[in-house]
Amino acid sequence: MSGASEAMWLGLVLLVGSLTVAIIASVYLLLRLREAEARLHEKEGQHQGMLDRLQENEYRLRTIIESEPECVKLQAADGTVLEINPAGLRLLDAGRPEDIIGTKIYDVVAQEYKGIYRENMRRVFAGEAVVYEFKSITLKGRVCWMETHAVPLRDARGAVYALLGITRDITEHKWAEEQGRRHQTELARVARLSTMGEMATGLAHELNQPLSAIANFARGCIRRLRSGDVAPADLIEPLEEVCEQAERAGEIMRHVRDFVRKSEPRMTAVDINLVVRSVVKFTEHEARQNETVVTLHLAPQQPRVWADSIMVEQVVCNLVRNAMEAMAETRTLRREIIIRTVQHGGDVVEVEVIDTGPGIDGAVIDQVFDQFFTTKPEGVGMGLSISRSIVESHGGSIRAESRAGGGATFRFTLKAIPIRLNRDERRYSLHS
Repeated sequence: MSGASEAMWLGLVLLVGSLTVAIIASVYLLLRLREAEARLHEKEGQHQGMLDRLQENEYRLRTIIESEPECVKLQAADGTVLEINPAGLRLLDAGRPEDIIGTKIYDVVAQEYKGIYRENMRRVFAGEAVVYEFKSITLKGRVCWMETHAVPLRDARGAVYALLGITRDITEHKWAEEQGRRHQTELARVARLSTMGEMATGLAHELNQPLSAIANFARGCIRRLRSGDVAPADLIEPLEEVCEQAERAGEIMRHVRDFVRKSEPRMTAVDINLVVRSVVKFTEHEARQNETVVTLHLAPQQPRVWADSIMVEQVVCNLVRNAMEAMAETRTLRREIIIRTVQHGGDVVEVEVIDTGPGIDGAVIDQVFDQFFTTKPEGVGMGLSISRSIVESHGGSIRAESRAGGGATFRFTLKAIPIRLNRDERRYSLHS
């Protein structure tokens, strides 16, 4: 074989080899391509499945929100409403979503509550879950009270991007609260008037003493002036007595006026021991008529309480008169009322009214503070109910106990003013 033929065969072999390698490489690449396409289709399927699940979840969540009877809304940090459900539109008297979405929520918040609303939004975007009440003025000018439960919504990185709020109309609840408060105030006023009617005899007695003293001192001065043998200096002492007794009578009348007058609570720093002594003095005549001894065990140097002294006085008066009536009805031989004041832990002052009466039947002891509950033939069952309302309105509590062998104990607590504030508030007290 010549050299040219060998070169031709060698080239042919190399060409065939190159084609074979190219074919093998092409087949390999084709297989990898198909494998990549299969993986891509698989990924696309997974992605589509994930999108389908997300759409299902979004549809389910949107259905829940839109069917929610309470207002559900999303708000941005600047107060812009991002989303709101149909219940929210109805709550705000909005005809279309565009009436609310994209606007500032402060447009429907009453002016005096905008500051409170902003502060609560700030807390939510700081990561807190809050509950707050505010007054709203709807798009049609309707004034209503609302309560919102708000929580922060976070993105995948944990950053708060919106406020999720559920709001409900509490106008009727607020109205009922206000009606209840007015009703309790009116009941308390009626009870005070009723109490005053029953204590008229005692008041007459209290007033008769200073008036009689004034008359006696005045007549004595007139007699000595007519006799002509008195120096002006000798009349100073009896005339000072006249002034003192007149001031005492005036104080009694002022006390009566405050007791029956319908007025808002006047909160001051009150010395509870002085309140107790005032009641004892006020009911002194009635205690004598009922042959009842009143003994005081008052804790010295205890903190004052932040209270309306007249209201607290009414509570003590109700308990004292209740004890007198209980002992009188059963003809108890030993009639004694012990009033004790006790300090508990520096922040609570407790008042105990203990009697030697028949005690309270265990079957009804839990009902004694209910309205219109009474065991007295002519009672109306309001005194203890009003007392509980007064104590609870001051942040305290009241309870009744019955001792074995007879006797009942009523205890109520009031919040004590810290020593530092106690010192500052003393000048405001009616009993300073």
